[in-house]
Amino acid sequence: MSKVNQLGNYKGIEVTITSRPVHDEDVEREIENLLSQKSQLVEKEGLVENGDVTTIDFEGFKDGVAFDGGKAEGYQLEIGSGSFIPGFEEQMLGMEKGETRELNLTFPENYGAQDLAGADVIFKVTVHHIAQKVKSELNEEFVKSFQIPDVETVEDFKKQIRKSLEGQNEQTLRAEKENKVLGVLIENSDVEVDDEDIQKALAQHVQYVTNELAQQGMALEQYLQMMGMDMEALHAQLMPAAKQQAIFEAIIDEVIRVENLMTSDEDVDRQVDLMSQQYQMDKKDILEKIDLEGLRRDLNRIQASQLILNSAKFIME
Repeated sequence: MSKVNQLGNYKGIEVTITSRPVHDEDVEREIENLLSQKSQLVEKEGLVENGDVTTIDFEGFKDGVAFDGGKAEGYQLEIGSGSFIPGFEEQMLGMEKGETRELNLTFPENYGAQDLAGADVIFKVTVHHIAQKVKSELNEEFVKSFQIPDVETVEDFKKQIRKSLEGQNEQTLRAEKENKVLGVLIENSDVEVDDEDIQKALAQHVQYVTNELAQQGMALEQYLQMMGMDMEALHAQLMPAAKQQAIFEAIIDEVIRVENLMTSDEDVDRQVDLMSQQYQMDKKDILEKIDLEGLRRDLNRIQASQLILNSAKFIME
């Protein structure tokens, strides 16, 4: 179990934070991004160019033999997106509709599949369609496509974008406050962090990544292969954050002990009710799925974090 040898002063921590006003240029930039995202694909004649969206069939061969995962039909690939291994999209430049071309490529040395890492391969690619992205126009039709309540005109839309950006800036500012204040507390504390606590934190980070990918319709294994990583490399990438989390949790638990903080049964029950509403599940089902003491611990930690942040002093620059 981790041990706090010295708990830094956690009340009245003073930090400098950055003001983040929303300017007209920020609103215009966000609207330009949305216009680009809502681009329409228009079929074009001629040769494949950077930025074109192609529909292709492809199959990969190593030493003349097709390899697993290297084949697809009717795949939509934007040229210049960097979606495929280096050289794939570049060697497609200048192709025309109906053309088949052999691409001579080399997989990265750190590619996730060991049998393909660093291997020379040939991809046979056939182009079926070539399309250009045509950016949408900022008009009432575009605005209404978002189906935002009470937003019907371009002016309404700009006000809504500004409000959204201001909300994002507030979240960023809140995160900056938390990170800086808790960073000072961590720096001023002396903690012997236990490896078991680090591993628990690491497992939480991996689960978070897995859940985020699942929301995008991608499995962790697919992501690792696409990024040319294995689980060991992912762990190495997440380890600094896991160590920081383990240290932070040990410090927060010490603050809970010193301040004698305890979430009441009523507050725990209230949180379960909120979870029931949020997930639209019966309270009984929620209680079967969660660890009540774990929930109480998390609520205790929220109390302690809030105590630290509420007493902090923020200097705006």
